[in-house]
Amino acid sequence: MAIIGIVGADARAVAIGRVIRKAGHTVCFSDVNDYRTSIAAADIVGDGAYAAMPDRQAEACETIVLAVRWQDVDRALEAIGRFEEGIVVDATRPPSLGHLSGAELLAHKLNNPRVVKGFVEPLESAEFIRIASDDVGARAEVGELIARSGRTALDVGPLQRARDIEREIAKQLTL
Repeated sequence: MAIIGIVGADARAVAIGRVIRKAGHTVCFSDVNDYRTSIAAADIVGDGAYAAMPDRQAEACETIVLAVRWQDVDRALEAIGRFEEGIVVDATRPPSLGHLSGAELLAHKLNNPRVVKGFVEPLESAEFIRIASDDVGARAEVGELIARSGRTALDVGPLQRARDIEREIAKQLTL
C-alpha cells in the first residue's frame, strides 16, 4: 500500500488519517506550524501513521492531502516544495473565492492537473465523500481509496464542480 501524506494535524486531519488507515495505507502527518502536533496526530491514529517534516513528505508520498486552514495554504505549499507528479487532495474549506474554487486555484498554483477536491465533509457523520477533479485517473484513485475505507465516494465530475462542494459545505458549517 502507499504512503499518503497529510499536511495538517488538527482534528479533521486526524479524521482523514483514520479513513486512509482504514483503507490500508500508511499515513504521514506534517504540520507547517508545529512539528509536535504532527507527532500527536500520528499517535492518535496509531499503527501505520508517523510524523515528518513537510519537505520530506513530497519525497516519500505519492499523494498529499492538504488539510490546513485556507490562510495557511501558501505556507504549506512552500513547506512541502514541488509536488507536480503526484495527486494532491484539496481538503481545505476556503472562503468564497468568487468565480473559482479553492481547488481550482490550488491546481493553478501547483501547475498540477492531478488536484482532487475531497474530504471536506464532516467525516464523523458523512454518508458519502464527494470528489471532483479534471484528472479522471486521480479521481478514480481517490475514489478507490475512499471505497476501501468502507465509505462511499461520490464522483461529481470535473474540478469546476468543487465550487458547488465548497459552497454546500460552507452552508452546512454555518447552520
